[in-house]
Amino acid sequence: MALSRFDDERFPLAALLLCSALVFAWDLDVSGTANVYYSAAAQAGAESWKAMFFGSLDAANAVTVDKPPFALWPMDLSVRMFGLTSWSVLLPQAVEGVACVAVLYACVRRSTGAVMPAVLAGVAFTLTPVVALVFRYNNPDAMLTLLLVGAGYATLRSLDGHRSTRWIALAGALCGLGFLTKMLEGLIVVPALALTFLVHGRGRLVSRLGSLTIAGISLGAVAGWWVAIVALWPVVARPFIGGSSSNSIVQLAWGYNGVERITGSSGGGLASSNLDRIGRTDVGTEVMWLVPAAVILGGLAWTTSRERSVGADVRAGLAMWTSWFVIYATTFAVMAGIFHSYYTVVLAPPIAAVLGMGAWTAWERRNQRGVQLLLVGTTLVTSTLAVASMVADGSYLAWTAAPIFLVGLLTAALAHARTRVPLTAGVAVAMVVVALLAPAVFVLETMRLAHVGSGPMAGPGHGAPEAAPVAASSPVRPGADLYRTLSTSAVAAVVSDAEHYTWAAAAMGARSAAAWQVATGRPVMAIGGYKGTDPIPTLTRFQALAWSGRIHWLIPGGTYGPAAQAIEAWVAPRFRAVSVDGRLMYDLSDDAASNTPAQPGVTAAPASAVR
Repeated sequence: MALSRFDDERFPLAALLLCSALVFAWDLDVSGTANVYYSAAAQAGAESWKAMFFGSLDAANAVTVDKPPFALWPMDLSVRMFGLTSWSVLLPQAVEGVACVAVLYACVRRSTGAVMPAVLAGVAFTLTPVVALVFRYNNPDAMLTLLLVGAGYATLRSLDGHRSTRWIALAGALCGLGFLTKMLEGLIVVPALALTFLVHGRGRLVSRLGSLTIAGISLGAVAGWWVAIVALWPVVARPFIGGSSSNSIVQLAWGYNGVERITGSSGGGLASSNLDRIGRTDVGTEVMWLVPAAVILGGLAWTTSRERSVGADVRAGLAMWTSWFVIYATTFAVMAGIFHSYYTVVLAPPIAAVLGMGAWTAWERRNQRGVQLLLVGTTLVTSTLAVASMVADGSYLAWTAAPIFLVGLLTAALAHARTRVPLTAGVAVAMVVVALLAPAVFVLETMRLAHVGSGPMAGPGHGAPEAAPVAASSPVRPGADLYRTLSTSAVAAVVSDAEHYTWAAAAMGARSAAAWQVATGRPVMAIGGYKGTDPIPTLTRFQALAWSGRIHWLIPGGTYGPAAQAIEAWVAPRFRAVSVDGRLMYDLSDDAASNTPAQPGVTAAPASAVR
């Protein structure tokens, strides 16, 4: 029976989704609050609808996170319903991962008309290490990837001529939501989708251009409504726009989350040029395992397809996914601004989709000796890349390179020995297993290890050390080293009388403020925002808040920018410094100069401890 048609695809699809759910959700709370920055924002959004709308870091709305809030909203609602726990913060991303696998399956199923390539694409996607990382984490990239794959599906649906305008408009709307997730990164795929529709869509060229115009309007409307509201909202009545230098959402979109990521002009770049970034060891072990196989088999699918029936759909799919990969890979390669290797998760869908379509094409032509030899060569190339990647990674799993390569070599030899007879399903399955074995090992390590902070990495050796819990009653499983220095006494001191203050404390930089906020459950102001360089609050504003009794504690340490330096220089000589389990803190309460510390472990700090 041809593998291109199954009477019932429910079982393979259900099995695929179940397996992806296990990868994305098994022992999900191992990372605790993961990126505490976004966990704190979810906590704030769960307490305040205003904070949820703006994406504020704290419920008192001092400053927003440095991204639009769309990816935060599922987390906000989850924490609002279930309280702040590891699961309530991380489960929304796991659900997004399963949904992404389902939509990717639908994309390949539509292009090929077959179940097998769609399942293979879903498996390859799930077993890409960076995918396992991102959909077990609370960075915005999980939502972004789901939206982009959804836009890809809508684009493919628009090619059959049935309600084309509606489908391509939906693709534009989903890209607009991508903008409300990570701004410029959500729009990079637009040329690939537009070009696919323009070249492979049905109807007259004028009609297709008109549909693309409507899609552009849809994109602009969905991306712009929130931006417009924020821009028109009175500045004094909204939080400071984190990541911007002028409290402007437009400046954030154009600058820090826009062209500055390409040019590096913000000063946050890792290098002036990064043309070799895609070949870097960390990027390679996270996403590049199957690229050679996708290139070889995708080329086979392109050359053997025809401009009619299924062949036309295959070509359209290959065109979309290939241009998607090229545009994003080129962008990442030339970026001189801030770059994290987990950004490459958006490369995983096109790699997996092209691999699935290419493998299906090869299976359909398995009786051809040339195709059989091509599969043998693909197996050898994939095994060699796996070995090279594992050795270059230099982790404790490098010893597995030899047995993995041996299995690949034996499988290739077995396939070569059968090149004069039809390729059997058993040999084909062995080839797939060989291709996925090494990345699967890295996925298992990614699932096992805790990951924290703003730059998590998949694979072995990149997890975070376990840390002591903040307090015995904390609902969050420890995983972040930020908590190592937050003693129970320090947390109790900040919580004390916090209900009488707008902000229980102010801390230097968003990372420190977020850790304190998650630990205490009270709003903590992030002086300087995420990077520590935002002009929030001004010294004059902080003075007014301090004298009016709206901030209880100032907590030194963390990320210092001009605002933090000026504020601490003003606070130090005027307010009482206390030491809480060895941690220096300033009490900004009105009676701080006369009262003695009342909290256990709290003592007046010696003069030498005051900067």
